[in-house]
Amino acid sequence: MSTKSSRVRYDYPAASAESSLHWERVCGNSAAATKPTDVSDDDGNPLTIKSHEELIAAFTQNVASLRSDDREDAYHKVAIWSCIIGYCEALTTHKDPSRRYSIFPIPMASLIRLVHDEFLTLINQITDQKINASSDQRDENNHRQTVQALSNAIWKRCQNKSSSMQDELHANSLYVCLCGDVDGKSLDCFGAALTTVIGMNLLGYTSILTLSEDHAYESHLLGNGYATCEVAIPGNTKASQSKRGREISETFIDLQKQSPRQQSRKNITAETSWLYMRDNAVLCDTAAMALAALVGNMNCDIDKQKAADESGKPQVVSGALYQMKRDMLWVLYDAKCIKNFPFAMMELGECEEHLSSERGLEWVDASEMLRNEKNDQATNDDETLVLQNEYFFLSAISISKKNYNDAQVYPYLYAAHYHRDAGREDHSQEYRLVESMRLYSEASRVASQYRYDAKDCLQLMKHMTTVASLIAKDILLLPTEVGGDGKVARTWKHRDNAVAVTTWLIGFFDSLMLWEENEENHFVEILSTQHKHAIGKLFQLLPEDIRVTSVEKISSQEKEQRTKLNAITEDELIYFKHPRSKRLSKDGVLFQALMKKRVVLREMEMALPSISSEERSTRQRKRNKIL
Repeated sequence: MSTKSSRVRYDYPAASAESSLHWERVCGNSAAATKPTDVSDDDGNPLTIKSHEELIAAFTQNVASLRSDDREDAYHKVAIWSCIIGYCEALTTHKDPSRRYSIFPIPMASLIRLVHDEFLTLINQITDQKINASSDQRDENNHRQTVQALSNAIWKRCQNKSSSMQDELHANSLYVCLCGDVDGKSLDCFGAALTTVIGMNLLGYTSILTLSEDHAYESHLLGNGYATCEVAIPGNTKASQSKRGREISETFIDLQKQSPRQQSRKNITAETSWLYMRDNAVLCDTAAMALAALVGNMNCDIDKQKAADESGKPQVVSGALYQMKRDMLWVLYDAKCIKNFPFAMMELGECEEHLSSERGLEWVDASEMLRNEKNDQATNDDETLVLQNEYFFLSAISISKKNYNDAQVYPYLYAAHYHRDAGREDHSQEYRLVESMRLYSEASRVASQYRYDAKDCLQLMKHMTTVASLIAKDILLLPTEVGGDGKVARTWKHRDNAVAVTTWLIGFFDSLMLWEENEENHFVEILSTQHKHAIGKLFQLLPEDIRVTSVEKISSQEKEQRTKLNAITEDELIYFKHPRSKRLSKDGVLFQALMKKRVVLREMEMALPSISSEERSTRQRKRNKIL
């Protein structure tokens, strides 16, 4: 059963794809699109796909062949699937209901021909810049020149806009690059990076799609490490074109030149940036991982989430696209293509949360990931059963910890949203709201490790603000009636749950305060006393006795908990215990204010503490060690 069902409407358009502008753009008057379905091309691909089952069968066959394909053949398949997926996404997600169509039939032959006739022609126009492409030794300058020439050609080819890429939806595929004119779409940063990396590999280079949590760029081997190339720079001005192909570190040199007096820009680097995550970015170093990134980035939304929240109406999403995305990710999961890819795991978990399959509703043992190693009494024989879709969220967190230095915020956010949805929909699972709050606190902890820059952390700040809104709306408040717009403070069934939630709410704000203190700058908008979801306003939604008990619990000298698991369950709670920010010190005025009947926080309580030069140097050394 979907936990999203009450707030989401799944759209399944019935209109035939053959009457769409996309079919006309791809097929034209081609006879190949109407050949019998039992006719295949030279690679065994059906010329037309008429059902979901046929689509997944074709995808499974291609995924299985990636291991034996050489690099160029493998990325040729990625190019074809980028066109297929982009085409299906365009058909099903238009804002105008009259321009949404059934996915099937899919004109496979015409989409393959689109890759050959338009994309290969595009990239072959720059082959004169390729030197010694068959050699294992690539000249670094030549590689950068080719990346720059190819990405410039891609940006010229797509329907470009002068506006920011950040708000562009359904702009993440090779199909959009070639056929974005149908819906007036340009490429987003992922679409630009993916298309460039596909092209580089088809030209014979070893090029790697590289992903942070909110950006994408190109990497390639250089000596014993990796060099990088920026490619997702929108625009066709000479300035935009000259920035493509450069090492990403040069982006930060430019920032410092633009704002020489802005201290944050003097300190931020590719290594300490959240937007780039230089040392902890995901390297999609195989065609299979690039394909997983492509599938994971399928956007099934028709309405924007924020617009749906503001209107109070269910968000409209494509049910057909969710099913397609879910089953493709299962194929990649079974083929072990996403075992080191937190993002793909999270997306599969979210697909199962939306449209559960039989496999997604199976109970699986997650004890290995959840066991508390500090507890001597926890044995390997203890099983902890969770639903398969929760297992995916836990896997994403585990992979991020083991492979990416626990540097990713999103695994915690996805898992927190999952538990919040479950606890909100089923009041008998109140403990899930506590686990959600703990995970939100973990997300703010990870965020606080990065250097702050307004541009670099723009999306991260939006996420923290959204989380504060969700905490208020879904954890601390309850609707006055079913389907009603009014809200009242939640009446907690179990007092201990309310106490634990409050400690983790303190933990959430503690990391954000520490972040500001480390940067010696006010920048977290929800730490403003005037913000709608400021700390004082959220804590006022909790009963005074609960707040007092929570603060006392944090301030007490109790021994460290020896819980069996590193997660909150119905049988065992975990409490936040160790504030790190000065403003939330256990004997500080802010702690005292949170225990009063009426929580009133003034600018004085939220003011940044003074810091000595010695302490500043110590913080810098610690930060460098973390990142």
